[in-house]
Amino acid sequence: MKKMISLALCLALALAFAAGCKKKEEAPAPAAETTTTTTTPAPAQAPMSSAKAPSTTTTTTTAPAEKK
Repeated sequence: MKKMISLALCLALALAFAAGCKKKEEAPAPAAETTTTTTTPAPAQAPMSSAKAPSTTTTTTTAPAEKK
């Protein structure tokens, strides 16, 4: 009985792996007619908390010019 159950499980697993190896279908040819749809932009989301994110600033320094 245990051998039959393990054999059935092995066959089911092999079938699942074989189904994953299916060749992908090619995309259909584009239609002759084109339709345009307009979407409204989503409203801006409110911040998750009242804490403000720290602002980041970048400073660059240059070496002094050499005197000749």
